[in-house]
Amino acid sequence: MGMNQIPLLPSRTMVARSVRARIYRTCQPSGEPTQVFYREDPHQPQRGRYLLAADQLSDPRMQPYVHDSIVTIFYRGKKYVFRVFYKRHKFLPINQALQNLAGVLMEGDVLVVAMGSKVGIRNIRDNLEMRVAERAVQKFAQKLAPFRNRRTFPSSITV
Repeated sequence: MGMNQIPLLPSRTMVARSVRARIYRTCQPSGEPTQVFYREDPHQPQRGRYLLAADQLSDPRMQPYVHDSIVTIFYRGKKYVFRVFYKRHKFLPINQALQNLAGVLMEGDVLVVAMGSKVGIRNIRDNLEMRVAERAVQKFAQKLAPFRNRRTFPSSITV
């Protein structure tokens, strides 16, 4: 089961900022760009950034826990790394956007952000990276389809 993101302890210098991400909601036919907030301590950058993904994903009462997996994809000879946030519960609604994109059934919303070499979470920069993120989510959903009814998911996937 994936939980690669480590929560940050509160401090006086903690700040909240936003990054550009892509979200695939259950009630929409395709993904859309969105702004997601994260927390970081600028005086201690080694602690990393903590994305507040639970605020963006729907149905917090049914499934409060958010899983995350790291997806690595090679596109046109370049390596891209994304972090995909999702929920798993059999009573969550089927994601229509992923069903249209990948042709597989997956419950709940899916949020994808880009990962950098120096920071764990960064903006999705341009349209090319947005297309690569969409392809990564498509391959991610197809790889996870056989694990749909199992108790554990892989924490990182290379597609």
